[in-house]
Amino acid sequence: FYMDTVTLKTILIEEMQGYAGEGLNAHSVLTQNESEATYTVIDFATVRGKKIVATVLVTRIVDNQIIIDVDKNNKLLVDALTARGVPDNQIMRAYLQKQVEA
Repeated sequence: FYMDTVTLKTILIEEMQGYAGEGLNAHSVLTQNESEATYTVIDFATVRGKKIVATVLVTRIVDNQIIIDVDKNNKLLVDALTARGVPDNQIMRAYLQKQVEA
């Protein structure tokens, strides 16, 4: 079984929207760059009186595969995607690979 890109994108965006919204001391937003097929969730928070901005989720769709570059959530996106039926061979967790400093 192999999902087409349109279905992958639909599921990815729907699941990422679940990571956006209001929290206790934070507001998270989903951003999308359609031309690059790149999707991010950014947290804007106040912790101990200090403003913090963090990119907590970064994904891309490349060659009919979802690439998760960053996932700093307790509830991992990969689990949500597989629960929605996205095949394991169409999800790459790039954040598990060693990063090379440029």
